[in-house]
Amino acid sequence: MKYRLLSWLCCPACRSDDLRLETIKTAIEPILVAHFGGDEKAAGVDPDRLEEQVVVEGALHCGDCAAVYPIRDRIPRMLPAGSKAGPPSPHAMTAMNVARPEWERNFSELIAPLGADHFLGKLVLDAGCGFGRHAFFAARYGAEVICLDSSADAVVAAQRNLGAHKRTHVVQGCVYRPPLRDGVLDHVYCLGVLHHLKEPHTAFKSLGRLVRVGGRFSLFVYGPRQGLTRTASDVLRGQTADMTEDRLLLSSQMIARGLRLFSHTPYRALRYVPVARDVVSRLPVHDHHQWEFDVVVADIYDRLRVPVHHWFTGEELEGMMADDGYVDVQVTRRVRNNETFRATGLRR
Repeated sequence: MKYRLLSWLCCPACRSDDLRLETIKTAIEPILVAHFGGDEKAAGVDPDRLEEQVVVEGALHCGDCAAVYPIRDRIPRMLPAGSKAGPPSPHAMTAMNVARPEWERNFSELIAPLGADHFLGKLVLDAGCGFGRHAFFAARYGAEVICLDSSADAVVAAQRNLGAHKRTHVVQGCVYRPPLRDGVLDHVYCLGVLHHLKEPHTAFKSLGRLVRVGGRFSLFVYGPRQGLTRTASDVLRGQTADMTEDRLLLSSQMIARGLRLFSHTPYRALRYVPVARDVVSRLPVHDHHQWEFDVVVADIYDRLRVPVHHWFTGEELEGMMADDGYVDVQVTRRVRNNETFRATGLRR
């Protein structure tokens, strides 16, 4: 944990910002001049030596309610008592190959209409960060990014994938009770998460209160599924709900091979052929042809393990943001394999 993260954290149980740091083990990491420029002074950073001291092992003690949150492997573990950790995922082993353009293109599509220039100098929260696939680019574009996820697998993978970015922080925590102070963030984005939650509107409000006045909140969610797509998804999830991790992984690999053979390969071969393009563009999950096989497997595994509890409409998103005090709300429809929606607005 980087020392300056402490200035943005709070106790998720009582919302107190009186967190007292206990250090057991620290480490010194090299930094570059470009990481901290000008007269900026950051806790734990020695600009003359080009070094930063970080907490490897320790704990955060709440001075108000006496809750204790351990710091393990550089990650504050701030799940409130009684909350459930996220499930394990094969993405624990996913290493981002950022030399491949599809990673950045995916983030650009989900965060649109915002561009790279939006992130420069911003303090940003990636709510439900997974293995860090989006936070990597927000940090590359110049943001200081706090990555939050309830899954132990996710935060370990995110820490590994984001290690080169000195402006990133990884925290294990809950989106219903995020361990961050109200109104400290310039931008919160939550991409592909709310539709998996049993209480998405509660999480939406909890995350929204972290955004400062004039700051921005962005979402990406699934739209309604119809017909064969909805039926197939329900049947698959019904059959895999009680599977062991090993069996679910094997099933995910089989499904991925089927998609490679009957969807991804035809789409790759025929997507530029005028008549055939209309046909292959309707193949299931055809746009996942761009991902490496292991990434496809892990994505399928996560989709089968974590059910979708809520399908959003564009009108619902617009109403949610307006009712919660956002202005300049923009909701855009995105259609690939299915209908999805992006929404963004400014906190009033």
